[in-house]
Amino acid sequence: MANWSNEIAAERNDLVFESRNKAYGAYQIRRNYGKVVAIAGGSATLALIMVLFLYRIVNAPATEDPTKKDQKNVEVILKEPPPVDEKAPPPPPPPPPPPPQVKMVQFTEPEVTMEDVPPPVNQDKLDENIGDKDKEGDDEAVIDLIQPTVVEAVEETPDEVLSFAEEMPHMAGGEAAFQAYLQANIRYPQMEKEQGKDGTVYIYFEVAKDGTIGNVKTQKGVPGAPGLSKEAERVVRSMPPWEPGKMNGRSVKVGMTVPVRFQLQ
Repeated sequence: MANWSNEIAAERNDLVFESRNKAYGAYQIRRNYGKVVAIAGGSATLALIMVLFLYRIVNAPATEDPTKKDQKNVEVILKEPPPVDEKAPPPPPPPPPPPPQVKMVQFTEPEVTMEDVPPPVNQDKLDENIGDKDKEGDDEAVIDLIQPTVVEAVEETPDEVLSFAEEMPHMAGGEAAFQAYLQANIRYPQMEKEQGKDGTVYIYFEVAKDGTIGNVKTQKGVPGAPGLSKEAERVVRSMPPWEPGKMNGRSVKVGMTVPVRFQLQ
């Protein structure tokens, strides 16, 4: 047999498996061995061709853009900005826009004459703005007039009593004269003297614009010694007129509180 040496020949396989079970796997493997080898070889060859093709595509030199052949790299050097002078004054603000022009009609100086002159016929310019010369402008522009400042006189209330004035009221001769007056006119009440009561009584009174003393009353007395308050009120009420208080050079009514000291010797 010519094909006996060929292990995958169909005649040899039929003789070998003539009396055996051909459904066994070895028979099918030997019978299809040629096809398997052909398919495997073809697949390997095709895979090799694909690998070589991809390799050439990946490693192919990039085509140079013809538009970039004449381009040259230009190095741009930027200069540093000038230093900022911190001591330099800031630039002045822009000037405000000019106000709108107001249309005016030139004022015509009247001519003095002894003859009777009829009134002007042209009365259509009575509502126009009058100026020193004719000027074109906006008819609806508003003239900014400076309003005069009105200073209202401050009216002083006749019965207003101030607690402070630029020049406070005082007795003629000053504080020393006031203390001398108290020492010369105070009479110690007998009941408080026998009880040993002493202390300071604070008397409120008002000095009118003409210097007269009025509205005398005790602001704070000595506890348990009403006679001291009455005596202090009597002495203050009997004082001669004082120099009145003044505000802005004018006499004003001022209320004051003075201490009157009672002390047993």
